[in-house]
Amino acid sequence: MFKPATTYQAIFDQRADAYHKAMLDWPSARDQEFQAILSGLDIIPNMRILDVPSGGGYLANYLPNDTHIHHIETSELFAKLFEQHCHSGSRHPITLCQLDNLPDASNTIDLALSLAGLHHTEDKKPLFRELFRVLKEEGVLVLADAHKDSKTADFLDGWMGQHNSMGHHGWYFSSQDLIDLEQAGFIVTKAENRNYYWCFDSSEQAADYCKLMFGIDLASATEIENALDQLLGFETLANGKVGLHWQLHFITCVKPKA
Repeated sequence: MFKPATTYQAIFDQRADAYHKAMLDWPSARDQEFQAILSGLDIIPNMRILDVPSGGGYLANYLPNDTHIHHIETSELFAKLFEQHCHSGSRHPITLCQLDNLPDASNTIDLALSLAGLHHTEDKKPLFRELFRVLKEEGVLVLADAHKDSKTADFLDGWMGQHNSMGHHGWYFSSQDLIDLEQAGFIVTKAENRNYYWCFDSSEQAADYCKLMFGIDLASATEIENALDQLLGFETLANGKVGLHWQLHFITCVKPKA
């Protein structure tokens, strides 16, 4: 059983280890998601990239080795797991800090990425201001998380939250976030839903993965499998894999020249 928690830090200081186990046991399950946030970006050698919040540093596996990645994390447990299992000794450092006080110097980052972690933050405006500060002129920010009017959000705050002793309440993307980004100084160039699959060998495997990923401790594996099928949907893919339908909302911004 988990203690009730609502903030990213409080949530993952309790269950980052289970999330991390899911990522290690099925490292390719979310390939399409990580590829989606990088789609259309011009990644060049020596680019300075910010990953916030970074979890266990999984995004680094999808970026070229000749880039410089700074992982930002607020959960002590995620940072510990990062050091132990992911990138110990790596030239890609991790910093444990609050999102309203990033350690990077102003105008030093080429690309900032945030994948699937911001729905745990109610007031994103301080982070948006910090991201604007650390990005170089013409630097790019890409945010990806569930939209408030999506099946993803409905699943997370509905069935999943009801079957997790911690509960679940997210603050999902909406048109207000576009306004807040523009008020922080960004030019929003694109905002769109993208559909893809989390891929597994079977629907049973998908249930085991989601049990760990989401800390579902109040339902059996069969109940989780049935909920995933009914609320999100499975599809047999051309390569024989079982795909779990998933959707996030992707927002791309640019810091303009002064």
